Amino acid sequence: MYFDSKGDILYKESGVDSVKNLCHRCLNDDKTLFYEFHSPLHQKKVKYCLNCIGIGRSDSVTPLIATESASRREECGYKLHFELTEIQKAASRKVVEAVREKENLLLHAVTGAGKTEIIFEGIKYARENGLNVAVVSPRIDVVKELHLRLSGAFRKARIDLMFAGVKVKFEHHFTVCTVHQLYNFTDHFDCIIVDEFDAFPLAGDTHLQGAVRKSLTARGSIIIMTATPTRKMLKLAGGNVFQIARRYHGHDLAIPEIHYANVRKAMEKGRLDAKLERLLDGIMTHGRKVLVFFPEIKMMHEVHGLMGDFDGVEAVYSGDAARYVKVQRMREGDIRILLTTTILERGVTFRDLDVIVVHTEYFPADTLIQICGRVGRKPQDPTGNVHFLTLYNTHHIRAAIRKIKAFNSGRTVL
Repeated sequence: MYFDSKGDILYKESGVDSVKNLCHRCLNDDKTLFYEFHSPLHQKKVKYCLNCIGIGRSDSVTPLIATESASRREECGYKLHFELTEIQKAASRKVVEAVREKENLLLHAVTGAGKTEIIFEGIKYARENGLNVAVVSPRIDVVKELHLRLSGAFRKARIDLMFAGVKVKFEHHFTVCTVHQLYNFTDHFDCIIVDEFDAFPLAGDTHLQGAVRKSLTARGSIIIMTATPTRKMLKLAGGNVFQIARRYHGHDLAIPEIHYANVRKAMEKGRLDAKLERLLDGIMTHGRKVLVFFPEIKMMHEVHGLMGDFDGVEAVYSGDAARYVKVQRMREGDIRILLTTTILERGVTFRDLDVIVVHTEYFPADTLIQICGRVGRKPQDPTGNVHFLTLYNTHHIRAAIRKIKAFNSGRTVL
């Protein structure tokens, strides 16, 4: 079932049990994640859940109303603008098998392997057999990209889209949403496909991980897609893993070039680091675009203020209300240099792109692998350059480069 104020089922007398400190919607039972206040309207104390407040308030005075889940078969053809490679076809068959046999699956694929297209046949099988499907991700940026590609392929399908502030709802048979939206469902989806399970905030949030399990039917399947799997994902998949070590266009991943530099020191002296400036000059001269990743928002803004000699420069971070507009302007070529935090480490694709990582010594290996994966994703521009600006080499830098080289040699490293 799914929670809906227009439903006809009284699931619970209230969303929150104030005595037990339990939210019936998200199953939060951490007493530090509740807030209590005196309500003049109700003339008593009202307690609400802070854990799932982002999708609307669940409290101790408002009934939790639900609608019974329903299943419906539908023709679910799709259109691909290219033919899958043999390894993609094999992965696609594995996805269909997991859905059919109600098994979990870990799809461990290099960044740019064409993971989204690999799940199309599995979605088609599920919908034509009356199974409810959700394609989810922790990041809104990724959800928007997924919905764009899925709705473009499944032209006749009625696809629900749900993320903060946006709800395009039909019957919840085929849903694309952020993981947070799964708090609205219980025992509803027969197949949940999670893109980027390792991304913030899902990776470290047991409540969100619980939402995936809670919204799944008893014999449903979870399909995890990632380039950087963890032991927890491997365990969830029950050892059922399919690996793709090559990008669909057949070209290698870019091997990062290391430059030793102290961008912060130069910044504190009121100037742009010389190596960073030379790299940017070279990229602009060759008519390319660049994402420049920073470990801190404050540093990003300060460096931005020192870049007056460059045209088409913008900065973006998670709290930037205009970030989706800026990403689109980058695609259109209006922005040439986009400074960013790790908010753009995944889920975005640009042509003619290079990447610079500032103070790389602060970044973990999995994040660096994702960042490197932004380059060379398009068959029209399958190569590019990645530059690591760092004070010193680190275990994480070496691990990231080692894994990228393993992918290029046709091996995957779990």
